[in-house]
Amino acid sequence: MSDQNKRLVREITDIIWNGRGLDRIPEFYAPDFVADYRPYALREGHEGIRAMVEGAWTAFPDYHEEVREFIAEGDRVVLHLTISGTQKGQWGPLPATGKRAEFDEIVILQIRDGKVLRQRGVVDNLSALRQLGVVPTPRS
Repeated sequence: MSDQNKRLVREITDIIWNGRGLDRIPEFYAPDFVADYRPYALREGHEGIRAMVEGAWTAFPDYHEEVREFIAEGDRVVLHLTISGTQKGQWGPLPATGKRAEFDEIVILQIRDGKVLRQRGVVDNLSALRQLGVVPTPRS
């Protein structure tokens, strides 16, 4: 099951997030899907994942995810990925900066019946905000 779940997550990255295949969301995400990226609001169902993907593309039209490593056991997949893109649109409260950023995310996915049921992500937003010039980088 672990290898099958890893393949599923790789396809999600390639088809949904990088390939912009929004029409294929029901193939990969359970109808009762829940995404938890605290402190932000929970995203639920197919519309929740669609809003997440569309929001990423709006803020970063050249949005791209690169998988760095996987760990899979049972019904869980832990994924380390690097997100990159140029911020040409609103990102949360932040207006477009026109600057490029590259930052990491760790995601824990729970798979049920071949679809993602739950997703918990921790994003290195501080690194992104520094690259976008919003938060100063401390001097060493």
